[in-house]
Amino acid sequence: MFESPQEHTDLVFSFKAMRRGLFLVILGNLLLSVGTETITNPVLAVAFLGTELRNFVNLALVLAGAVLALVGFYFMFVPGVTDLKESDPDYATPALLIEYGYMFGLILLIFGILSAWSVIGLLMLVLSLALLVIGMIGMIILCFRLYYNEESNLYMIAGIIFVIGIFINVAALISYILMYLALGKTIRRYSTSKQLT
Repeated sequence: MFESPQEHTDLVFSFKAMRRGLFLVILGNLLLSVGTETITNPVLAVAFLGTELRNFVNLALVLAGAVLALVGFYFMFVPGVTDLKESDPDYATPALLIEYGYMFGLILLIFGILSAWSVIGLLMLVLSLALLVIGMIGMIILCFRLYYNEESNLYMIAGIIFVIGIFINVAALISYILMYLALGKTIRRYSTSKQLT
């Protein structure tokens, strides 16, 4: 696929934004995992921290992890995918599913949690989960589209594992890591080809 110099630059810009966002998502998920593990395993927390610091450190890790993951995904990765759609129409469908699925899914999830005691709140929660699944389907399509255009097997593997991630959360984290690595290779390839030209 031929890209003009401007399209080439725009693609690299989008890939870099997506990769930075994924880095924060991965870091945030790791902090969340450590925080929740020490919450559910007090013996482990006491062994390393003692009883006095345990609750504070656990809460700090969980909050920091959640903030990093949300900022990385919604303020860096998703805008990067949106820019990617503008640079290459091939990515329009997955970008649309990711934007609306994850954005509206998060909004409904928040309102659903705040009003979970009501029937409307429960309906919001169900709808939010459906939208988040749609967003994840967008991620799967994005991975396969990246595989088709960029010819890196890591994208294909990430897309396959994302299917499992719909049911098992840790699989999604593995897919994020694979996408992060694949985007790094793609960015380096574009940078090398630009130097050669």
